[in-house]
Amino acid sequence: MANREAKFGGKHVIVTGGSSGIGKALAKRLAELKSELTLVARRETLLEETKAEILAAHPDAQVHVLPLDIADEAKVQAGLGPHLETRPPDMLINNAGIAIPGRFLEQDAQDYRAHMDINYFGMVHMTRTVAPHLVKRGGGHIANVGSILSVMGIYGYTAYAASKFAMQGFTECLRGELKPYGIQVTMLLPPDTDTPQHTAELEIMPAETKAIAGNVKMLSAERVADTLIDGMAGGRFEIIPGFDGRMTVAAHRWIPGIVRWVCDSSQKKAARA
Repeated sequence: MANREAKFGGKHVIVTGGSSGIGKALAKRLAELKSELTLVARRETLLEETKAEILAAHPDAQVHVLPLDIADEAKVQAGLGPHLETRPPDMLINNAGIAIPGRFLEQDAQDYRAHMDINYFGMVHMTRTVAPHLVKRGGGHIANVGSILSVMGIYGYTAYAASKFAMQGFTECLRGELKPYGIQVTMLLPPDTDTPQHTAELEIMPAETKAIAGNVKMLSAERVADTLIDGMAGGRFEIIPGFDGRMTVAAHRWIPGIVRWVCDSSQKKAARA
């Protein structure tokens, strides 16, 4: 707890996707640590609801909301830029994202564009806007919320995994480039997490995908948020919440053929059911 307070107490943290799921859980945890918060998302109503919940629990909390479409770089610069001139940032957590599962031969081409625009380019736009302020201040921290599917692909997630692989590559490079400026960079690789977005995914998820995903235990948004906060406080680059998640990533890196065999077996059984 002491490391958390030293890392986040009194610091201005920007959280995208801060109105729901992991982002909302992060916002609540950071408010407990007395961080100043700027929450970014598209839907102003949900942002205001999150702010109200935080203030009800922590009346002295500093919470700002910015309804922004992070896929539009001009809007990010116009909306966030002036805010940062008066309230310089210390950290950025790029958490906003979408996930639309589907079979490649059936999925709409626009889904691929949307995943890249929000998951990847949205992160890039936010980072391009915030990073110069961190350089000017002489340090800070940027955390990007990816997925286990940032490092492996499974049936039904060609659009999503591609955007998360891109995020992984970007973050690996960014770590080296920003280190000389005293800016830490972190990559979070969570497994399936119990969020409204995941609930929506389940409604359209192919049976084969459900069969494969069932091999990894689902975590709560609060558990994932806590793991990220602890990892950032510890200065870690790669953070994988949950034992099952860590073992899945390790297995894919060291024995990928076996992992693919397990996935193929699961999807074949689902296809025959």
